[in-house]
Amino acid sequence: MKAQYRILAVDDTPVNLRILEKLLGTEYNLKTAAAGEEAIRTAVEFRPDLILLDIMMPDMDGYEVCRQIRAIRELLHTKIIMVSAKTMTGERLMGYEAGANDYITTPYDKDELLAKVRIFLQLKSSEEVDQLVTRLLNLLCHETRTPLNGLLTPAEMLMEDEDLSREQQKTLAGLIYNSTKRLHKFIESVMLLSDLKYGKREMNCAPVDPHHIIHQAVREVSPKARQRDVDIEVKLHDRLHMTLDSEELIGVMVSLLDNAVRFSPSGSRITVEMAIQNEKVRIRVTDQGSGIAPENLPHIFDEFSRNHMEQHTDGFGLSLAIAREIVKRHNGHIWAENGSEGGAVFLMEIPLSDAFESNKMIRSEIDAISIYTASS
Repeated sequence: MKAQYRILAVDDTPVNLRILEKLLGTEYNLKTAAAGEEAIRTAVEFRPDLILLDIMMPDMDGYEVCRQIRAIRELLHTKIIMVSAKTMTGERLMGYEAGANDYITTPYDKDELLAKVRIFLQLKSSEEVDQLVTRLLNLLCHETRTPLNGLLTPAEMLMEDEDLSREQQKTLAGLIYNSTKRLHKFIESVMLLSDLKYGKREMNCAPVDPHHIIHQAVREVSPKARQRDVDIEVKLHDRLHMTLDSEELIGVMVSLLDNAVRFSPSGSRITVEMAIQNEKVRIRVTDQGSGIAPENLPHIFDEFSRNHMEQHTDGFGLSLAIAREIVKRHNGHIWAENGSEGGAVFLMEIPLSDAFESNKMIRSEIDAISIYTASS
């Protein structure tokens, strides 16, 4: 599997894109666009770490593309290198004013291009990690107060009051246990997100059928679904084997399903579907809850944005932020939308390019339907 760094190359000259594909395509996850509007759409979906942006294009020049990308919150840390055959100082200044980080001339000097790409990818990672550390420290100070109070107060009562009954002691011990469990889970999530951002966590990829990932996640969430009287229906269309980190992706599916269960009304149903679309494995989780406010949809996977996380998240949205990082490591894409008939829809896509070529995909209308009912 290629490195997780993502590069978007934008140029209306096919030969230039082929050169970049040859220079960068084997080491990085590279996508291309041939026009300004296409570049902006691709950038929003692909979320590149670096954009190599041609200045002279017919529909929209590189300066305007750069300005519009800089206005997109999700691409705040994306590095942009402007590309042009011209070397005029005025053009460089216009690029910097539009929000570009650097400028490179064509024809490319291979060593210069590769060096700048490496430097700006490292710089982007460093900036994101610095911001993450700052926000994590602030979050730790804020978020640990409640569980710590849940530890200290019951512990003080146990120590100071010798006349507590056995039942009262058990109640206080339960409060201490629950607070400890919450604090432990929070710290584990913080460390995992930090490791994913730093690139410290190794992937453990092996051949796996995505059906196994889905069913394992559903089995883990089923007890909570039964408690809330929520059914889970699984519709799986195609079978194949892929090189995936199954443990990580089971965690992603558990997060999506747990989220769906939490916001589903009693007596409702969650639907999980998997199929092959546009050379990608697409997994879709649909609930029958109240849906997500449209203004919150772009931020649903952002870590720590509590104002945007009141719907379909727990606390500061760490589980969904972790899910996005894991899917990104698999060269995939994850997003949320509202269903046409109500409820929230979470979708995940992973490209089939990571499937084992030696395994044939078995296509069928519906391979299997499984229903995990609240009464079972």
